Formats: sequence, structure tokens, C-alpha cells
Amino acid sequence: MRLIYDNSGVAAVLTPAPKFLATLTGTDEEKLIHIANKDLPTGTKYEIIGDDVDLSDRTFRDAWTYTAGSDEKTSADLSAEDLAKYNMKENK
Repeated sequence: MRLIYDNSGVAAVLTPAPKFLATLTGTDEEKLIHIANKDLPTGTKYEIIGDDVDLSDRTFRDAWTYTAGSDEKTSADLSAEDLAKYNMKENK
């Protein structure tokens, strides 16, 4: 599973490292939500997409645009405990 999100008007893809995913608890979706909250700026709109979504065609990739879908989520602030765990002072 991966995250697709709007990066200043251009679609961007975040593929989490399997080693880091293994350190998290919960369902795959809960893990990706946690990663979105950790790695995306607060308030970023994103969707979780499956590995079966083919993103191999990189022709005109810079021209891709993000269009919100029915499963769109919004990144949120991490808890103080999570910020400390990742050695972060504030959310992005």
C-alpha cells in the first residue's frame, strides 16, 4: 500500500519502507494513516492506494494532478508522545 497526495498541485507518491512498517502496530490502513500524519504536512489531503495500482508509466509524471476521491483523508498532528518517539519538535 502507498499514499498518493497533492504536493503543490502535482500528484506525489509516498511508499513506506517495509522495515519501518514492521515496527508499527495496527492494520495496514492504520499504519499508513500514522505515516501520513508523521511525514506529510498537517492538513495535507491524501489517499491510500493499493500495490495493484500501476504507477510504472512515468511519461509526463510531472503533469499528473491529484484529484480527490471518495476515500480522501487529511493528515493530522502527531501526539506529543509520537513526536518524542521520532525526535521531532513539531509537526510538519
